[in-house]
Amino acid sequence: MSNTNKTVKQISSAVIQTAMTVIFLTIVVMVFYIAIRKAYRFGQEVFDMSPMAEAPGVDKLFIVEDGVSTMQCLESLEGAGLIRDKNIARFLEFFFEYEIYPGTYTLNTSMTVKEILAELNEKPPEETAAETTAAAATAAETTSSAETKEIIEGDD
Repeated sequence: MSNTNKTVKQISSAVIQTAMTVIFLTIVVMVFYIAIRKAYRFGQEVFDMSPMAEAPGVDKLFIVEDGVSTMQCLESLEGAGLIRDKNIARFLEFFFEYEIYPGTYTLNTSMTVKEILAELNEKPPEETAAETTAAAATAAETTSSAETKEIIEGDD
């Protein structure tokens, strides 16, 4: 009987080991599948570059103040409905070596992420903090229902 017990233990051990291997491989395949799908979507978003709206779109006043980080600016662009994904914009900003300068910009929802970043990469004419605040106040008074304004506060 000890041979029978030994054989049963060997068989059950082999079945358990096979089951664990199958479960492990299933999990690995699922992780790869999910990672590949996410990477594909990310790549598609990077190279698709479709605007948020069809032309003519809506003009939006966008003010970037001194001391604002790139991620704060991109989060505000996303919140204003100018870009779909701040992470895609961050990747493009890094890849194309764009720099976001403080100033007042008129952006449109029919602009692609790359066009928006190129616009923010151009240094606007020298503005003082008072002029930026005055521009924001003027924009608040003259903003129509089709336009919005987005002001980013710096960590001063």
